[in-house]
Amino acid sequence: MAYDFNIFERSAAKLKEMGRFQDALELYVFMADGDPSLDAGYLAMRIAECYEAMGRMQEAKYWHGRAVEENPGVWQVSENARERLKDLPIEHLLISD
Repeated sequence: MAYDFNIFERSAAKLKEMGRFQDALELYVFMADGDPSLDAGYLAMRIAECYEAMGRMQEAKYWHGRAVEENPGVWQVSENARERLKDLPIEHLLISD
């Protein structure tokens, strides 16, 4: 089955407007599946935005980083987010013996 990714993109944007970030995320991940460049970082940036809106900052940090790796200097949103999220704490997840 052939997909029109413009329809996916418009649907994901509408879902985000409705606050349905998990659903938008699923569309973006589907679009990114098998795309090693993540459309030059665009899809990585959109995935990161969904994670950030859901409060999942570690995932957002990772995907903003992927966006910048794929296309340095282009996705200013991701560049700014990488700086803002660079020192996210992780110690609260560690289990001591």
